[in-house]
Amino acid sequence: MTDAAIGVVIPAYNAGDFLGEAIESIRAQTWENWECLIVDDGSTDETPLLLSSYRDPRIRSVRQANCGEREARLTGFSLTRAPKIVFLDADDRLLPDALTRYSSFLDDHPSVGVAYGERVLIDKEGRSFGSRAGAFLNKHPEGDVLESILVRPFLSTPSQACMRREVVPPAKWLAGRGKLGDWVLLAGSAFKGRFAYMGKSPLVEYRIHGNSQLRSLASDPQSAVGVQEYDEVLDSLFAFPGLESRFGVGKLSQLRRVAESSCLAIKGQEFLRGGEYRTAQRYFRAALRAGSRDIRDLLCWLATFSPSLLRLAEPLYGAVNPNK
Repeated sequence: MTDAAIGVVIPAYNAGDFLGEAIESIRAQTWENWECLIVDDGSTDETPLLLSSYRDPRIRSVRQANCGEREARLTGFSLTRAPKIVFLDADDRLLPDALTRYSSFLDDHPSVGVAYGERVLIDKEGRSFGSRAGAFLNKHPEGDVLESILVRPFLSTPSQACMRREVVPPAKWLAGRGKLGDWVLLAGSAFKGRFAYMGKSPLVEYRIHGNSQLRSLASDPQSAVGVQEYDEVLDSLFAFPGLESRFGVGKLSQLRRVAESSCLAIKGQEFLRGGEYRTAQRYFRAALRAGSRDIRDLLCWLATFSPSLLRLAEPLYGAVNPNK
């Protein structure tokens, strides 16, 4: 078999409800020179049975004791030698031309380490909602994006990006069981390579549902405002070797404070999606008080005071899914 040009790595834990859709979205690609590495991270549902049903030689799966999504990604990455890598979440779906577009773009832009584009939001049943052009006022930084991504991730999911193998962060940066490893993965790749935006045409369908990682962070609207869930990921981000010499102690401390305000805003967005408007209002207010200068946070906070403004603000954060 010819060596694959793109390796798609899928970490899967109890992903039986959606994993088949993710795999079929890869098999439906217009680009055929791919391989898919699926790491079953100790699932207790039907995930192992589903994986055993595939006979496509381009699809390989391994099972390991439950170690968390971050370790599962590392395992999958170690099993492919492909020069280009897509880290696809088990509940997302690639659009049919995604791999073709990723490969062509990186071939045409040899100085780019990470090519990224837009996502479409889908619900649990796979129905799209919100704008196909991405969230309004989203930023699309290019080149050296390390400072931008340290203070706020500008991608909803790593599935929106294709990385050259050499910019995938080293294992010691990615290891651990903590949540929100997406941010560490993307920031680590920004430390090593240049980013480029591929345009508004979507590449991936990003699923929002009650069991998704971000939605789980906004599961208790009555709790006190806080972002303790982000402590581990922020510690990982700001412990990257070389950051202090690059930015200086004072600047790095400032970036950390802005990143903390971003965490408050990200939770506010998820409460908005879930229809918990008063709680979202508290989080956006806290983000602004903590130092956020992002116009989207201010507009979302203002929108929580009026149903009509909420409808106008939907493009800022995707949309409210009425089923969530």
